[in-house]
Amino acid sequence: MKELASHWFEQSKPWAKSSLVLLLLVVIVWRLTAWLGQPSTMPIKHVRIGAELNYVAHEDISQALSTLVKTGYFSMDTTEIVNKLTAMEWVKKAHIRRVWPDTIVLIVEEQRPTAIWNKTALLNVDGEVFKPTFDRSAIQLPNLSGIDSLSSAVLNEQKKINESIESLGLSVKKLSLAEHGSWSAELSNGIKIKAGYGLPEKKISKSLLLLSSINEGLLENLDSVDLRYPNGVAVMWKEGYKLDGLKETMASLKLKNNQPTKS
Repeated sequence: MKELASHWFEQSKPWAKSSLVLLLLVVIVWRLTAWLGQPSTMPIKHVRIGAELNYVAHEDISQALSTLVKTGYFSMDTTEIVNKLTAMEWVKKAHIRRVWPDTIVLIVEEQRPTAIWNKTALLNVDGEVFKPTFDRSAIQLPNLSGIDSLSSAVLNEQKKINESIESLGLSVKKLSLAEHGSWSAELSNGIKIKAGYGLPEKKISKSLLLLSSINEGLLENLDSVDLRYPNGVAVMWKEGYKLDGLKETMASLKLKNNQPTKS
């Protein structure tokens, strides 16, 4: 029996040694992980912002993250920091980069406003609605309006109209898509346009290019244009404008002075 026990003990020695080494490694890793997870271990000393900011103040970021960055290099909660940053009204995206041994870099992507939306919100370059606090008088942007789910479509149509009338030195100042699907616009020179249903870019560009081709001064004296007729266009001239001397060239359009007239 003693010989059998001795033989078993000799055979179990390698297994026991391996188990002991494994247990020792587990304890070391556990203690090391616990040590690294302590806020006092390798504390964050420097926080840098890796982007130029136009709308977000550095002080606001510092205030929002003041408690979250008072921690260790490994114990930092990056998810919570990103959530705090993206909750700021002018921040679109954010992520964090660690720099050994005591620095973190905040990469902040700001919202880039491209239009005022429904008078109280803004659209970014992707046509997404965001609602920061802003001074309308300090932001010189076109005014677009419609239902939020179609904000991107309205912005795209505004861009198309601008491209099509750029040669005339005009651009869209206001563009609206009503709930029932009718479009209306106001241009940079004050011309008001009712475009009706369907995408307005071709209607607007064709009518303005036609009027401009007849006489370059016509666009300067237009007050409004109604494009909702199937076979014509109705125009209203600015008060006091006379068509004298243009009757022959305008005969094909059958325009009456100071009255909206199909042509």
